[in-house]
Amino acid sequence: MKERRRSPRSILPQRAIFFGLNGWEDCIITESSKRGLGIEFYTKEKIHEGSIINLKVLVPTEPKPVMVKGILKWTKKKDEYFVGGMEWLSIDRGSR
Repeated sequence: MKERRRSPRSILPQRAIFFGLNGWEDCIITESSKRGLGIEFYTKEKIHEGSIINLKVLVPTEPKPVMVKGILKWTKKKDEYFVGGMEWLSIDRGSR
């Protein structure tokens, strides 16, 4: 399969939560690039491409979660859950 990524990826499993149909739900950030994130969504509800995704990234070295907003570019079913790729819209580390 031809590689279509525009930016290199870093593997960094990072715990996060996203705002889904059932409120805040668990997810894991599996990849990060200059353009976006790879995410495993631990929900059985399909998240549609083009959806705006709000994440709270739980970074151990940060006192508050990092708020991330992006647009879901693709999704696919993985076992009983979903994986997807999100393009960055904004990042807010909160006030220091």
